[in-house]
This record gives sequence, structure tokens and C-alpha cells, in this order.
Amino acid sequence: MSAMFLVCTALQAQTQRRITGKVLDSLKDIIAGADVYIISDKDTLNTITDSKGSFIFTGFNGNSISLMIMSVGYKPYTHTYVYKAGQSTLSLGAIQLHPETNLLDEVVINAKDHPIKLKKDTIEYDASYYQVHESDRVEDLLRQLPGMEVDANGNVSTMGKPMIKLRVNGEDFFTSSVKDFISQLPANIIEKLQIINDYGDEANFTGIKTGESQKMLNLVTKQGQNKGTFGNIGASGGTNERYGLVGNGNLWQESKQVGVNASSNNTNNEAGINTLANAGINYRDRLASGVTASAAYTYGYVKNLSRQLTYIETIYNGGRSIYNNSESEANSEDNNHAINFNIQSVANKSYLQASLTGTLSNKNRSSNSLSSQTGQTRQDLLSNNGSHTELPTINGNLVWARSMAKPGRSMSAGVEMSSGINQVNETLRNKISYFDQHADTLLIDSIVNRFVETENRSNSVTADFRYSEPLKYSKDSVVKRNIDFAYFFSLNSTKNSLYTRENNSVGNSTVIDSLSSLYSSSFMLHRFALNYRYQSARLNYSLGATLQPSQLTGQYLGNETRIKHNELNISPIINLSYSISEWENLSFVYTGTSSAPDFYQLQPVPNLSNLQNVVIGNPNLSSSFSHSGLLSYQHSNANNGAVFMMAFNGAVLRDQVVSNVVFVPDTLGSLKQETRFENSNGAYSLGSMYSYAIPFARNKFNAELRGALDYNNSISYVNFYLNKNRSITFSHSLKLKMNQRHFTLAGSASYNYSSNKYSIEYLKLRNIETWQFNLNGRSFAIKSFSVGVDLSKRINSGYSLDVGNPFLINMNLEKTLFKNKQGTISLQAFDLLNQGNNLTRIVTDNMITDSKYNQITRYFLLSFNYRLQKFGDKKK
Repeated sequence: MSAMFLVCTALQAQTQRRITGKVLDSLKDIIAGADVYIISDKDTLNTITDSKGSFIFTGFNGNSISLMIMSVGYKPYTHTYVYKAGQSTLSLGAIQLHPETNLLDEVVINAKDHPIKLKKDTIEYDASYYQVHESDRVEDLLRQLPGMEVDANGNVSTMGKPMIKLRVNGEDFFTSSVKDFISQLPANIIEKLQIINDYGDEANFTGIKTGESQKMLNLVTKQGQNKGTFGNIGASGGTNERYGLVGNGNLWQESKQVGVNASSNNTNNEAGINTLANAGINYRDRLASGVTASAAYTYGYVKNLSRQLTYIETIYNGGRSIYNNSESEANSEDNNHAINFNIQSVANKSYLQASLTGTLSNKNRSSNSLSSQTGQTRQDLLSNNGSHTELPTINGNLVWARSMAKPGRSMSAGVEMSSGINQVNETLRNKISYFDQHADTLLIDSIVNRFVETENRSNSVTADFRYSEPLKYSKDSVVKRNIDFAYFFSLNSTKNSLYTRENNSVGNSTVIDSLSSLYSSSFMLHRFALNYRYQSARLNYSLGATLQPSQLTGQYLGNETRIKHNELNISPIINLSYSISEWENLSFVYTGTSSAPDFYQLQPVPNLSNLQNVVIGNPNLSSSFSHSGLLSYQHSNANNGAVFMMAFNGAVLRDQVVSNVVFVPDTLGSLKQETRFENSNGAYSLGSMYSYAIPFARNKFNAELRGALDYNNSISYVNFYLNKNRSITFSHSLKLKMNQRHFTLAGSASYNYSSNKYSIEYLKLRNIETWQFNLNGRSFAIKSFSVGVDLSKRINSGYSLDVGNPFLINMNLEKTLFKNKQGTISLQAFDLLNQGNNLTRIVTDNMITDSKYNQITRYFLLSFNYRLQKFGDKKK
């Protein structure tokens, strides 16, 4: 009895404790990522504050604890707390950190942090480590970060993945468009830049992360710079009728955000001659504590005038080919409207988000083309086509999540519904000329004029439920163990009507039954998932399995029997992240996904949009399933900011929908191509990429090596014979940058190699090689003036079209105006030698397509721009 009494007394003395708190700065702003330590008896525990600034420790012993909080730029916070008799939980509420400065001879010296930190799903860059000029925007700062890529149009990517979303200080920022705001926000208000693997707000709240993450950019501003007004107005005009107009303004008062923008230009030269116009307005504000609402409307207009040269080689079994040379002119006009409403509530224990989005697209197309086929058949196709498309859509979603009283227990649920109608009216005027294949003499002409009306109605419903149950915690509260259950349901249905008409001899329109159809299909998917989730300071993983039953059904006019295919797929759940050290991270993610065929692959009616390649669907197709994995490694040097990133990926496809291209005789005794579809196995891909960047001389110089190697084994059929296309792509580049106070210089050299080998065409490789050399620099040596030059040389080989090896020279001269230096006037010269071209190669199944578009690349542009910007409190 005495022994039992002693044991009970000891157990009572070791009461399991819990402590919670929230870390804010002197302006009551959240401090995320702060290091928090507690010492209790023999336990020393550590964690970091989450995106809401909160921290929690559980499962430790002792009647008193010592708490220490540290964050870069703030004085350390230390305090000792004592638990009262019978008290197990200590809620500290908000803890305020104060800025830390070291005063020496009246000069403020801020302590510098390490240039780069790895924090599980986040890479954090210290902006003070990089050279920033007075006029630089955030996009200029991003270009200096190792592993980051910002193209000429402002699109940001890292390790081949695009940056999808923007936040500032952990909060949604206006429209959350990365491209729009990195060109407006000044670089000198930024303290840190964080690249986050984002799994969505629901996952951030519950801790249950599923699927593949997206890249998100979070900008952390300097103290007091979390409010202001900014925008700009500008106008430009130049030779070749080039022009540009822009105006935007943004009011940012912490949670309250109001923005308006409008622009129009015709200086975009991606393909053809483009005229763009955009306008929008957005509003975001906090309605109550934890409740934020937003609304936005955008309008976009695109007009494109293009001339295109195309060379297509279609390979058949036995080494035979069809060669297609075509020249086309096309005009298009697109009008796009979008409106969005969103409300979000975040409380201590619950999360609720609802949104409603509507879009309306109106598109008009017209084109003229002449296509000449040689090889297995000899014919010319003269086409004059036009189309009008209207596409309204509506989408709504609701997400709810809650954390329960028991630490670690949570549940969430969501539902999303969408509907759209795609209406297309086409006018097809075609003239086919058949030639003797040997003598090349005209045999016969065939004129085909038809009107095609297509309406595709699509509706989808998705719903999900997640529940997480914590297991017994260890004494180290950093370690958490959970069992997660998830259920996902989706139903996608389409109803497609296709009517093909032609005019008879007296001008009356009649429906061609053989080229018309009514078709409906639906794809229903259930996904049940059960996994074990482990979390600690260094190791985080989820292991489990998913069960995915699916059903694909279809029915079309002329066959009243409903086609039904049932599938059952079982796949593992693997999501691993391991912090080898504070500067090294290794992660692996596996994803298994079911997908349904597109409606055009199912519709059993010929699509005559291209009479030289008629497309016919297969209503008996099954759904496909893909297994994919991604292994990535990151390492950063704490002292000099060098970063090494490497990734390996692989995918295997089962029951993939592939094409079967066949030769069939037409009504005039010649041959024509038909593309049909089958399910097939055997497709897989392997890929790798790496990036190594090292700054030196206090980051005044930077060198970066990048490379990628991919192997793809794709499957198709040619005349019912299996065709394997084994392709290899290899790329490698070296970049050197110099960032001085009055001068910047960047140079790069890259090599790209692509090879395709078809199994039906023995030992013949289709290779292209490209060398690219770039040099650009900018000088600020003369007060209020800057001069820039951009040189680019490209060497092409292996293309079927004659494109030459263009050498591009761009130059600019800019002068700042006014006392506040917020005005600029600039003169730009583009492609002085007029050698620009737009060249692409696309490899699909048994077809290789080389294309070249017209462009206006040589012109001069005179621009004026005035930036409106004021950040921080007026008193400060």
C-alpha cells in the first residue's frame, strides 16, 4: 500500500502542463516565424510562431517555466511564469516585442540576419543582404534571389514552378496577383521575402496537407511600412504606331485595401500583333475582428493580328511521312469579364470561407489559310473560316474548419459548385484540290461549305470532409502524432449538342445527321484516405493509403444504351519533409490522380474543323490514373547565402487516353487522316533539375548554374500499330550578375537540346539545338540619368523552318524628374537590327510541328511615367 501511495503521489506531482500565447510587435502586428523556447525542470522545448503569431506547448512537467522569444530585429523577451495549485493551462495572451537597435555615435546599426533560412515549407530571404537602388521595384529584388526567375513579362517562377499567389505580411494583398504588384511595390520597404509551399488556407488551419503544393510569395515589410498609397500613371508613343497607356491607384491601410487600374498597349510581341486593354477595381476590408470581405471586377480585351508559317511532319509506320506546309492569317478579338466576392472568418478555434465568382467570355475568330500536303498524299486545302464563342461560367465554394478543445483534434468540410455553357458557331469554307502524286497535276477540286453549332454545358460538384484525431503526445511537445481521415467526392457532367448544316442548291440550310450528335457524359469519383501523420521540429511525414472508386458514363443519340465504366484504384499516401539541419531540407511527395477523358475524345461524331485531319471520339473510353512522385533537396549556406536546389520527378500513367492516327480512303479516291482515341498503358516520364547560386564580395557578384534533364516515353498508335516516342530534353545555363551602387551587369549562356525517336521510324532522330547568349547592363553613374543596354544572340539548328540566328539589340535612356524623383521620362529602342522572330516546336504523338509568327520587333518608344507612393505613418 505504501508503494502504491508513493507512485500516486509522484504521478500527481508530474501534472502535464500546457501554455499558449501570441507574439505581436509594437504596432500590434503579427510576428510569424519567431523562435519560442521554454525551460521546465529538465525539459527544454522549442517551436516557432505560426502565420497568426501563435504558439503552444503541451505535455511538459514542472510548476514553473522560463520563456524566451527571439525574432530578427526585435529585443529578446524573457520571463518566468509559475503555475498556481491545480492549474494545468497557462494562457499568456498577446506578448509584445520591441525593436532592437544598437546606438553608436548617433548612428543606428541594425543587426543583420543570415541571408537565407529554411523553415519546413518556406525559404526566407533577408532583403537587406541584396543591393537595392532607389528606384527598384520588388521584381528587381526578386531577380537577385538565388533560384528565382522573373521573365520579361513579370512572371515569377522557382525551380520550374510558377509563383501563383501573393501575400504581404501573411495577409491576402488586393487581388493577390504576383505579376501586378511586384512591379508596383518599391523594393526598399521590404524586410524579408518568403517562398512558401502553400497547401491552402484550410490546410494551414487544420495542419492536414494533401496533394501537391503551389508556390506562394509572402513579402514581409519593414516596421511601420504596412500601410500607404501607391500607383502610377504613364503614357508612351513610338514608331510603327506603338503606344501604351497605364493608370492605377491603390489605398492600403493595413486590412483595408482599395485598388483601381486601367491600361492599354500594343507593345506585346509574343505572337503576332497584339492590342491589349485591361481595367479593374477591387476592395478588401475587415468587417469585424477576424472577418474579412473582398470584392473585385476585372475586364480584359485582346485583339490579335497574326501571320503564321507552319511545317508539320506526321510519321507513319515503315518510315513513311506526310509533310504539311501552311501559311495562314488570323484575326481574333476577346472580351473577358470576371467578378468575385469573398468573405473569410478566422477565429481562435474556427475558420470559415465563402466565395462566388462569375465570368463571361466573348470571342470572335476569322482566318484564311493555304495548306499543302506532300508525301503519302498530295493535296492542297484552302480555308476561310470564322467563329463566334460565348462562355459564361459561375462558381461558388464554402469551406469550414474547426479545432476542437482537445489539442490537435480538428475537422473541416467544403463544397464547391460550378456551371458553364460554351456556345460556338462556326462557318467553315474549304476548297480541297487533289493532285497526281507523281506528276503533281491537278485531278479534281472539292468545295465544302458548312455551318457548325456546338453547345457544351458542363456542371461540377465537389465536396470534401477531413477529420484529424491526435494520438498521445510525447513529453516533447514539439512532437505531434495524428490519425487523419479524408473523404472527397466529385461529379462532373457534360451535355454536348453538335449540329452541322450545309446550304443546298437553293440556299436552304439542312442538318447533316451523320455529322451531328447529342452526347452526354459524367464522371463520378470517390476518394477515401486514411493516414498516420507525424510532426516534429525536424521530421514531418504522412503515411497511408487512398481508395478511389470512379464511374464514367456516357450516352449519345443513336445508341440509347448507357455506356458505363467502373474503376477502382488504390494508391499510397506519402508526404515526407526532413530538416537535415537548419540549412538543409529533404522532401518527397507522392500523388495519385484519376482523370476522365475530355468530351471531344468521347463524342463519336467527326469533327471537320481540319479536313486534312478529321477527329472522331470514342465513347467506350475509360478513365485514366497517374502515379507521380517528387523528391526535392535544398541547402543554403548560412554565411554567404549560397543556395543549392535539386529535384527529381517521375510519373507512370495507366489507361492513358492516346490517339490512333489512321489513313482512310475518302470519297474522291484519295487518302485522308483520321484521329481516333484508345486507352493504353506504357507511358512514363522521368525528370531532374538543379540550381546552384553563390554570391560573393558581399553580394556584389552572383553566379548561378541551372540545369534540367528529362526523359519521356509517350504512347500513341499509327494505323493501329503501337508507336513509342522516346524524347530527351536537356538544358544547362550559366548566369553571372554584378550589382554595384552605380552599375549593374548580367550575362548568361544557355544550351538546350531536344531529341525525339519514334519506334515506327527506326534509328531516325529528330533533334533541335539552341544556344542563347544574353548580356544586359544598366548604369546610374550620371545623377538623375540611367542608361541600359540588352544584347541577345540565339543560334538555332534542327528546325524545319528557315529562321536564321537572330541578334537582338535593345537600348534605353531614362531620366528622373521632380524633387521627389517619382517622375521618369525614357527613350527605348527595340531590336535595332530587326532580326526578331517567334519560333516554336511542338511534339505530339506522331506529329512534329514547327511554327513561326510575324512580329513588329523594331521600334522606338518615348515614355513618361509618374509614380504615386507614400508608405508608413505620416507622423513617423
